[in-house]
Amino acid sequence: MADGESLSRIALIVPSERAEEARILASEAGLLDNSVHPLRLEGEIAWPLLSEIDCNYGRTQMMQFDSREKIDPHARLAEALQGMTPPSRWQILEDLVLLPQDSLPEGNEDTWQAVAKALNCRRVARQAEVNPGPMRSSRIEMLLGNYGWVNHQENGIRYVFDASKVMFSSGNITERRRMGEVDAAGEVVVDLYAGIGYYTLPLICNAGVSKVHACEMNPHSIDALTKGLISNMVGDRCLIHRGDNQETAPMLKDCADRVILGLLPSSKKAWPLAVNCLKPEGGILHVHMNSDVDSLNDGSFVASTVQEFENLGCQVELIHLEDVKSYSPHVRHVVLDLKVTKL
Repeated sequence: MADGESLSRIALIVPSERAEEARILASEAGLLDNSVHPLRLEGEIAWPLLSEIDCNYGRTQMMQFDSREKIDPHARLAEALQGMTPPSRWQILEDLVLLPQDSLPEGNEDTWQAVAKALNCRRVARQAEVNPGPMRSSRIEMLLGNYGWVNHQENGIRYVFDASKVMFSSGNITERRRMGEVDAAGEVVVDLYAGIGYYTLPLICNAGVSKVHACEMNPHSIDALTKGLISNMVGDRCLIHRGDNQETAPMLKDCADRVILGLLPSSKKAWPLAVNCLKPEGGILHVHMNSDVDSLNDGSFVASTVQEFENLGCQVELIHLEDVKSYSPHVRHVVLDLKVTKL
């Protein structure tokens, strides 16, 4: 295929705010054509397809797309950084490119300008170890540009946050999407570690819950969550409880149909609070945990977790075990969906 060759493809054209949702739909159906690059239109994105797809918020037509060779970002970056070892991966949040930790240690202002140009971004930052304290704050290093605020769109949702102050893991995209697909219409939810709204926003915007009680202590995360609620026009369906959930969650006794426990490596400290928040008849818990691979494979991790919740005076049934991503070598980030009946 010649560099820059124009090719005719079926195009799925969707509103820009639902572009990521459509990309995932086409990709999971095996119909996204990765040999050519998508097109930006006025207020819309055109995704190239291998064949027709059903999408109730888009339309299809034949269009001309440029071959991938013309705009391959890895090739562009390697060319821009001749004599240096370019990173093999990165994360793009709006116009901010976030490089992996320890990337390009010899870089300078010219390097960051070259990276931004090659990846069609205006700002460049480099990841760093997350602050291990209770706030779990981001400590990225801004290399080009002096502000970290981004307006990131994903699954039809806007996340508005300062990437230099709070975390945003691209590896959790499948779980954020899953929370938007749970059968929870009309429910009341307590999110005990709400952050910037990683799961609160999908539950409100896509799953149709009636109310989320969002517990959060990091003021930067609260600021971001507030902006996200406003940006998605759903502020009336979320009540933010500021401060340590050990102090705020007891006031939410018996109110929730489901509770989100989204803290790693373990949310165990809040398990009694989560059960307390469920309605008298019980409900659903989504328990985020880290588990070593061996304990997952032999079933002991699930069995011991279920037993600990049963020890809190509950009848517990595992509904689903979601393997989200690798957290570190031989350790997986998983989510246990538990049906809990209070005894």
